Amino acid sequence: MKKIRVISLCFVLLFGLMSQAFAELPANRIALGVQLGATFSQVKNVFGIPDLVTKEQVKSEAYGDFVETTMIYGNDSIVVKFYDDNVWRIESNSDNGWRTPDGVTVGMSLKDMYARLGNEDIKSPAENGETLYWYNHDTKSQVNKGNLYVFVKGGRVSRIVIAYQ
Repeated sequence: MKKIRVISLCFVLLFGLMSQAFAELPANRIALGVQLGATFSQVKNVFGIPDLVTKEQVKSEAYGDFVETTMIYGNDSIVVKFYDDNVWRIESNSDNGWRTPDGVTVGMSLKDMYARLGNEDIKSPAENGETLYWYNHDTKSQVNKGNLYVFVKGGRVSRIVIAYQ
């Protein structure tokens, strides 16, 4: 009987630790002002009139040819990229007040980021001395709602990217 309790406790601890290892986020937690898939008008309603808009014809074997529109706000503070008519990438590059639904913002300490998001799915070195903390979308839903990429430098969040993989 004692062995069964010990084995049961081991399984509970093992599965508890495994569930802690993957920080898959539901879609409503992967946003920065707007969610991926938003339209031009939704972005303008949230961020206002952009300071700069660029358009580029992109040729891609993986995704087909498309027009990538980029809306830039506040001297690259917020950059929103569109795949044809829908947002596929949102980037916050400065402490501009924009936050994820969990309250993560540029300038926040790594400790505070962990308190809001928990452990990342992937952690790896990035460019410019940053470390990437990658949080996947909830794969149980079988629908790709994008991922949250938090870059940290010097113990503080240096930029936040919401994008499809």
